[in-house]
Amino acid sequence: MAYEELITPKEARALLKVSNKTLWSWYKKGLIRAVRLPSGKLRYYKSDIERILKGEEVGGRQGGSVQA
Repeated sequence: MAYEELITPKEARALLKVSNKTLWSWYKKGLIRAVRLPSGKLRYYKSDIERILKGEEVGGRQGGSVQA
């Protein structure tokens, strides 16, 4: 089983150059995936961040795209 790299919200915001509110909104809309660790902290999938930076569609919802 392959494991995907996870990054902190701070790292995701810095890479995407977006606010916390925007990042959270994308997550709530299903445009970007995240997981909650047993500690309660939220982590984003680095592969999703990289896709956004490349201009590719991210997330499982049809018709949803992220403009970075």
